[in-house]
Amino acid sequence: MVSMSQFDDKVKEIKKSFYSLTKHLYLQTYIPEPDIDEDKVRFLYAMMQKKLSNTEAKMFTISALLVQAFLDVHDNVSIQPIHSEQLRKKRQLTVLAGDYYIGLHYYLLAEKKQLPMIRIFSQAIQEINEYKLNLYDVNTLSYIEIQKNTAQIESVLLQNMADHFDQTNWKSVMNDFFFLKRLLMEKAEWIKGRTSPIIHSIIKESGATEDQLKCIEEKVEDVKDRLLTNSKELLSFERFVIEHVDELIGRFSFQKGIEEGELR
Repeated sequence: MVSMSQFDDKVKEIKKSFYSLTKHLYLQTYIPEPDIDEDKVRFLYAMMQKKLSNTEAKMFTISALLVQAFLDVHDNVSIQPIHSEQLRKKRQLTVLAGDYYIGLHYYLLAEKKQLPMIRIFSQAIQEINEYKLNLYDVNTLSYIEIQKNTAQIESVLLQNMADHFDQTNWKSVMNDFFFLKRLLMEKAEWIKGRTSPIIHSIIKESGATEDQLKCIEEKVEDVKDRLLTNSKELLSFERFVIEHVDELIGRFSFQKGIEEGELR
C-alpha cells in the first residue's frame, strides 16, 4: 500500500524547482510568492508516477502549479476603483504576475513539445471560469449546486489530467478531497464569524436556528464518507487517500484548538 509520506521528498523537490523557475525579484518586491498546495502536488504526482517517467511527472505537476498560480493571481486582482498610484501599480503588477506564470507554463510545455497538454490545461482554465460564473448569483443556488461547482473549481484541472492519462478512478476522489478541504476551510472561517456561500446554503437548507455547527459537520461527514468509499477503487493508493483525509481533519482540528486557546 502506498503511503502519503512516500511523496514528501518529491514535494520538496517540486516546490524548490517551482520557486526557482518563478523567482522574479522585482515582482516579489510588491506581491507575495504564489502558494503551493502540497496536497495537489502529492495527488498529481501519485496519479502520474506509474504512467510517466519521473521527469515527465515533475514537469506536468509544475505546469499545473503554474496554471493554479495564474488562476489564484487572477482571483486576487481588485475590481474596486483605484484612488492612489500605489494601488494602481500593485494591480498592474498583479496582472503582470499572472501573465508571467501562465507564460512560464506555456514555455515549459512548448519547449518539450507537449502541445496536447497545453490544450488540456487551456480547457481546464475555460471550465474553471465557467464554474465561477455559475456561482455568480449564489443566493439562488442550492447547496448541491454550490457543492458541484465549487468542487469542480477546486479540482477540474487535476480531473482533466486524470482523463488524459487514463486514470479516471482518481477523478471522484480528487473531486471530493478538494471539496472537503474547501468545506473545512469555510467551516473554520464560519467559526471565526465569517460566513461563505457554502456554509450559508447548508444553514439555509437545514432551516436550523440552533446547532448549526452540527448541520455543517454532517455535510463534512457525508463528503468524507463518500471519499473514503471511492478511495477503495484506487487499490494500493487507498491508504494514501485515507492518510490525507486524516491529516486534513487533524490539521483543522489543531487550528481550532489553537484559536480556542487564544480566546481563553
